[in-house]
Amino acid sequence: MAKMGFSAQTSAFRPSSFYPQYFWLCRSGTRFCSFNASTKVFSRLDGSEPQSVNNLLSNGTLNVDLLELKRGSSYSTSQYDRSERRENAFMYPPLNKPSEHEIWSGGITAGHTASDWVKVTEDYKMKRRPFAINRSANIEILRQDKIADKDKSGRSNVYEGEGEGLSKKEREYVGNLGLARGTCVSHDRASVIHVRRDPESYTNDSEKKVVKQSQLMPQGVNSLKNYGHKGSITCMDSIPDEKDPDMTNGKSVSCDGYDEIITENIATAEATELRKRLSKVYDKVLVVDSITAAEQVVNMLTNQYKNHIHACDTEACIDLNFTHTFVANIDVKEETPVDHGEIICFSIYSGSGADFGDGKSCIWVDVLDGGGRELLTVFAPFFEDGSIKKVWHNYSFDYHVIENYGLKVDGFFADTMHMARLWNSARRTEGGYSLEALTGDSEVMSDAKRGPGEEVIGKVSMKTIFGRRKLRMDGSVGKLIIIPPVEDLQRVERELWICYSALDSIGTLKLYQSLEKKLLKRCWILDGQYKGSMFKFYQQYMCPFGELLVKMEAEGMLVDRDFLSEIERVAKAEQLVSAARFRKWASKYCPDAKYMNVGSDAQLRQLFFGGIQNRKDPNEFLPVEKEFRVPNIDNIIEEGKKSPTKYCKITLRKPDGVDIETDKYTASGWPSVSGDVLKNLAGKVSAEFDFVDEDIDEELTETATKRLSEENETPPSEDRDTSAYGAAYAAFGGGQAGIEACHAIAALCEVCSIDSLISNFILPLQGNHISGKEGRIHCSLNINTETGRLSARRPNLQNQPALEKDRYKIRQAFVAAPGNSLIVADYGQLELRILAHLANCESMLNAFKAGGDFHSRTAMNMYPHIREAVERKDVHLEWHPQPGEDGPPAPLLYAFASVKRKAKMLNFSIAIWETTVGLARDWKVSREEAQKTVDLWYSDRKEVLLWQDERKKQARRFQFVDTLLGRARHFPSLKNASSAHKAHIDRAAINTPVQGSAADVAMCAMLEISKNTRLKVLGWRLLLQVHDEVILEGPTESAEEAKTIVVECMSKPFNGENILRVDLSVDAKCAQNWYSAK
Repeated sequence: MAKMGFSAQTSAFRPSSFYPQYFWLCRSGTRFCSFNASTKVFSRLDGSEPQSVNNLLSNGTLNVDLLELKRGSSYSTSQYDRSERRENAFMYPPLNKPSEHEIWSGGITAGHTASDWVKVTEDYKMKRRPFAINRSANIEILRQDKIADKDKSGRSNVYEGEGEGLSKKEREYVGNLGLARGTCVSHDRASVIHVRRDPESYTNDSEKKVVKQSQLMPQGVNSLKNYGHKGSITCMDSIPDEKDPDMTNGKSVSCDGYDEIITENIATAEATELRKRLSKVYDKVLVVDSITAAEQVVNMLTNQYKNHIHACDTEACIDLNFTHTFVANIDVKEETPVDHGEIICFSIYSGSGADFGDGKSCIWVDVLDGGGRELLTVFAPFFEDGSIKKVWHNYSFDYHVIENYGLKVDGFFADTMHMARLWNSARRTEGGYSLEALTGDSEVMSDAKRGPGEEVIGKVSMKTIFGRRKLRMDGSVGKLIIIPPVEDLQRVERELWICYSALDSIGTLKLYQSLEKKLLKRCWILDGQYKGSMFKFYQQYMCPFGELLVKMEAEGMLVDRDFLSEIERVAKAEQLVSAARFRKWASKYCPDAKYMNVGSDAQLRQLFFGGIQNRKDPNEFLPVEKEFRVPNIDNIIEEGKKSPTKYCKITLRKPDGVDIETDKYTASGWPSVSGDVLKNLAGKVSAEFDFVDEDIDEELTETATKRLSEENETPPSEDRDTSAYGAAYAAFGGGQAGIEACHAIAALCEVCSIDSLISNFILPLQGNHISGKEGRIHCSLNINTETGRLSARRPNLQNQPALEKDRYKIRQAFVAAPGNSLIVADYGQLELRILAHLANCESMLNAFKAGGDFHSRTAMNMYPHIREAVERKDVHLEWHPQPGEDGPPAPLLYAFASVKRKAKMLNFSIAIWETTVGLARDWKVSREEAQKTVDLWYSDRKEVLLWQDERKKQARRFQFVDTLLGRARHFPSLKNASSAHKAHIDRAAINTPVQGSAADVAMCAMLEISKNTRLKVLGWRLLLQVHDEVILEGPTESAEEAKTIVVECMSKPFNGENILRVDLSVDAKCAQNWYSAK
């Protein structure tokens, strides 16, 4: 037996699942060689005598695809052990497992053996074409007439003879392999067989070069499987280039077809099993890739199967699970799908009762390459027919990317993501709501319809099926898993991709069927009365609400980018001024602080806490002084240098005699320099300071300083009350030094605050990735909180800065289009009104009925001395000016401002079950004092305390609580919960009915607004919901009429009625921008 054809020694291997009966050995960075498992195995490829070309051809056509492996005889391998100076032999028994293979659809004639072959590629202008070079001594060939029956693709170009069809570099490479006479098959689209590389690596003791081992992996019951256009089975690799030194030292090269570093396919038992199960899907799928076929299918969808429920779910190549529209050229985590992304394929599953030919019930449509847009347009009658019921998973994404092509999407019947959240709102921490997580959960899918012997296959992870481990520069396998672009997967691993993508629509319909049954089994109880099933609730409320949210996303909000650009310039100028103030102060104690990076935690920690002991490790100390490398913005020329370098070194140290105490530490044991710590050091003082760096632009300095002076009060002099100063006042010795320290650190806080506004709001709102072609921002609105409240992302418009902190009036950037206005309508104390209703609290109900400032009335009821002052008319709760009156006849309750603030905080804190520990921390009082204040609040509202106790008992007994409309939040983890987790569940059991009911009210109000015929006629559209606030846009001339209608809809949101015991207060304004309407 000849030794293996490798220059380096290799270790023999035979995986336990050695099937099919041949394997590959690969030396990193060189080339692939494969060996058959017949009796004549391990023939040396390079340098051996070329075999007759007649053994390779049948009437001039290479028969690679129609070969079956022959059951081999016993065989052995050997390895020379240098350390022991002996040769180790390994004997393997015969492979007697039957060999059954199927290429595309037909069977293979028995008795054929697989050929030895190597793979070369041509790398030309980043477009790589695969070639298979075939050589064997033991091949039986079918006649041409039999081959023609099997070769259905008609896309193979066959080259015969000495290197025909190869580039010069390829011919040279073939010659070096001893394959002067060979056959090459090139393809328009690559056919790839999945390669598994053994996780172990074998290293030669002398050369220490990794030798990787690979095995062709069986796909389902078929060991050889074609995943591209029908053609020869090939493997991805690259041609060694003599000019490329990396090819000689084991380093990685470009991966053929994917424009990535060569990667290792993930090879696990899970992946093998998943691919096997996935291959079963192909028989159900009809591939549509022509106008004629599309027209036939659409005719059946809109006529014969019109009354079926059709699943059209989508998915993207990242962690999100979308419909059956695979989309290219979009980052789904960052970009809005409105006016972004390109559809490469989509699928429709009409249930097992549909038959589009040969028993195929699922349609897979290829729209990747030329003619894709026309093919998609053929399906317009299906997508735009509102009478055809369509089910989606994450409907939002599919709706937008389909409408990007000019099609309208109608007939929305269900979003299985929303149905799953209605069925179990606690899954966010128990697997989530992705299609993969839901269809892979046997409990979720237990009610799905199954035919005789049918297996419900869940969505398969793209990472598991198509993920590749990226190789490190030294050729070893890295941990990073990458997924090739979906366009490449569709072209290269076509059949597997079709199975993978078609499974999503199949899984979506199965998921819908299961969730429908589960929701039908669950009762819908509203105000103690049976209203039907929760599926009826979904159809009545959540289904139309889901469709409304998608249309709101499509509308978007117009943004004034010129305004954003201007406030960005102002913000950066103020940031420079504040940073300069801090550096100037710090340089008095440490000269190099003039050049420090004020955004560096390490440098700030060194300046404030140098020399401090580590809290976790008493033997570790922060050095008293430390050297840092910072940008050389002043072009300083260091000693011994002739010119300034890009970076320079500075030394920072803590000011002498300063000892700053802290009680907040990082996880590593060092003092924290977070925003809270800095604010505690600064206290409640302004960022004003007496001097500014001379080298900052004078115009910017003057503008920013003037603005800061207007916003902040003048710093108090030494003889004033120092209670406003923070901890830095005493740490720096009090007096003028302490005052300067507090103001300097306040300036540092300004730097952090401005940076947050710039990075979180001002800059993101100017990005093209979140806006459409018309300059409108299209955020994603999601029902993905456990209480049912909406959340927003890309961007999170619900996270706008509070009005009192919106120093740059960011909301002013959200404007109406020319000729239009905005209506901003907001509920007043919605959650408190819902709490009053749910608890039937007489005191709260009376306070709301009396009107006026609710928080002032709370303070009056809590504190007898305030009530007495009101009764004596020494103070008034509120005052409404009358003609001729210049001011109130008596001081308002605002004279008791601190008491009112406590009452306001209690109102909202108790509604969400804030603990006394948290209140004590917020008020900076003892826990006992905080508890006394809480007891004062409950003394007048005993019904609230009773209601809260009942909710906790309900959660512990039944493991769920419900909202105003009957939505349930479940607590499945309660049985095995720790005491801390039980306390968390108690809090959730109290705030869920309040916050969840507020979400119910907002949802119903938005549905009322969207259904209002008059608003539609006037041209008003909902744009956004932010907590208890809604924003609409429409013609300015009808703004006042529309505002009145909006207030009416929100005041009576339940089909024109208000089912609460208390009125719903709504404040609405019309304006040209969001800020002016607040």
